[in-house]
Amino acid sequence: MTSAERKTTLLLEEFMNACRAQDLEKVQDMMCKYSEEALSRLQNEDTGQSALMVASEVGSTDIINLLLQDGAVWNALDRYGKCAGNYASDAGHQEACDVLVHHAVRCEFLLGRVDEADKNIVEQDEYLSQRVKYTEDGKTLLDEKGDGVMMEWERPLMQTHAQIITGGSQRKRVLNVGFGMGVIDAILQKEYNPDLHVIIEAHPDVYERMKREGWDKLDNVRICFGKWQIEMPKLIEEGIQFDGIFFDTYGEHWRDMEDFHSMMIRVLDKPHGVYSFFNGLSPDNIFFHGVACECAKIQLSQLGLTSEFAACEIRVSDDEWKGISRKYWFGDTYYLPIVTWSNN
Repeated sequence: MTSAERKTTLLLEEFMNACRAQDLEKVQDMMCKYSEEALSRLQNEDTGQSALMVASEVGSTDIINLLLQDGAVWNALDRYGKCAGNYASDAGHQEACDVLVHHAVRCEFLLGRVDEADKNIVEQDEYLSQRVKYTEDGKTLLDEKGDGVMMEWERPLMQTHAQIITGGSQRKRVLNVGFGMGVIDAILQKEYNPDLHVIIEAHPDVYERMKREGWDKLDNVRICFGKWQIEMPKLIEEGIQFDGIFFDTYGEHWRDMEDFHSMMIRVLDKPHGVYSFFNGLSPDNIFFHGVACECAKIQLSQLGLTSEFAACEIRVSDDEWKGISRKYWFGDTYYLPIVTWSNN
């Protein structure tokens, strides 16, 4: 370590201690005196901790705001994968959490970086060009890399999603985007007997399985084989209106979902239609997940929709992930989106 690096390390330690002591005056003084060091943006080399994480852990909203104004990185991670929001949440500082969420949402909308939280996201065109396979027991759908596209543990969630988009009633008109294992579609058919059941599915292997299972023979089912980006405009042109819509695709980004929402509102029955989606937004960090949910809520509100997220307990054992290359769910609580038209 050079003398300059040693000096910076000592300054950062002093700066973080001032944040920990909630010494606002000293924090301000050091920010001014050592502005070239950019102390607000630095992280301890050993622990990965930043001054923002320390201030969040003690719940000092004044210092948190000061650090954020000075360029502190809200989504920086320490060596254990925790961000400042996790520190605030774990310590029970709700006001500090609110400040961080508000700042994070503003950053995401300004910079368009919601997807950056998930480094493993697969591009849709890459996914559609791969072969996919169903396990022998039919309980898992895997892509070519062995990543889970859909799994049996999702069934209780699909049960609730189906109940939400139908309002628990039969004879509705429903649209599902992304067939996968057909879990929600089977539930819709068995329990809710929709008048019209449209399914958009883009993967050739999944489409072939649908035909082998006889989905194309059902009187009330219409399969639209292709990407929703192509199939949705056709439905809009036809003027079809749906009582319930569910969205659960693979290999797409937040921006894709935004684009879908702008089309979805044109086929969602007004004023009683209900929309929901599989909420796998930033699943490996509860704070990032909360920020992504808030971004979705705001974007949907701009389209005239009201969103709420119902907490559903879901336990996924480690055994469920045996043979799966990458987990796509980490928590014990699933926040199920319920989206309806705003009264105004």
